[in-house]
Amino acid sequence: MNRQFILLLTLCLTACATTNPEAPPEASGLNLAWPAAPEPSRIEFVNSFRTPQDLGLHESFSRKLKKVLAGGDDRHMSRPYAIALSHSMVAVADPGAAEVHLYNTKNKTYRKLDRVGKIKLRSPIGLAFVGDKLAIADSGLHKVFMLDRRFKLLRTIEGFQRPTSLTYDPIGQRLYAADTLAHTVLVFDQDGEPLFRIGERGKHDGQFNFPSHLAFADDHLLVTDTMNFRIQSFSSEGNHLSTFGKHGDGSGHFAQPKGVAVDSDGHIYVVDALKNQVQIFSKQGVFLLAFGGSGTQLGTFQIPTGIAVLEDLIYVADSYNQRVQVFRYLPREH
Repeated sequence: MNRQFILLLTLCLTACATTNPEAPPEASGLNLAWPAAPEPSRIEFVNSFRTPQDLGLHESFSRKLKKVLAGGDDRHMSRPYAIALSHSMVAVADPGAAEVHLYNTKNKTYRKLDRVGKIKLRSPIGLAFVGDKLAIADSGLHKVFMLDRRFKLLRTIEGFQRPTSLTYDPIGQRLYAADTLAHTVLVFDQDGEPLFRIGERGKHDGQFNFPSHLAFADDHLLVTDTMNFRIQSFSSEGNHLSTFGKHGDGSGHFAQPKGVAVDSDGHIYVVDALKNQVQIFSKQGVFLLAFGGSGTQLGTFQIPTGIAVLEDLIYVADSYNQRVQVFRYLPREH
């Protein structure tokens, strides 16, 4: 057997034998919460991660061996942009690295996708779990890819000008895709067959000016209408329901709204990339609270973008800090 191969194999076995780390050291003993005392806390910081090791995850032996033989093992995020959550998986779209990071919190494993089938990803910018499938929007390729549970390519959806955010309605079994440059939201069935579209360019209710992010919760579709500086709500059939938000620097106003998500009590979370914070609103669009701020310390952001909430854990893509930060919503006691 080639001596170089034996050396590489030994190095890989040594790497595989290392124990999984505990919670990120930077989170140890940290107590960040919003609002500030003496008010009761509603949001608390949980942790932050940049690599699989920060989550106590590892790669399979075969994947480690392949990376060692290939001469590289970079698993840091470059510019995380969007997040999708399932009960066993955290998926992070990283257009800076042209990759999708897949953290399996159930099996404690990690892998990344830099291509689908024979197609190399260029700018993966939107993600959604569609049942046991994963949908990826690549704005550079102008396509949405549907992958099976083993992340093999099932279908390619074309015809977009610039697909960005994706979200899925598990009850109606519909996939919603924001086409930012077309100023519309396209709706598909769970297999990727086109159904209808929502909106056109404009400033009136039901119209958009560069819609960028989507979320589906409580039978409502939420659309970040970015350059109209507002959030619009629609029924699953595309009927306009409500609108809130306006441009400005004050609390409850938007400078550059991005990701949107909803917690278990129906509160609406909106990431503002220029304010470097997340603002929280009631179901009716009344401003309640903001958390974050500009910086590199934990609990602060540099151009945050995507957000996702599952079981009141709030994941925020802190893009230019090259990390994802995790917070928890603390419901009031009834």
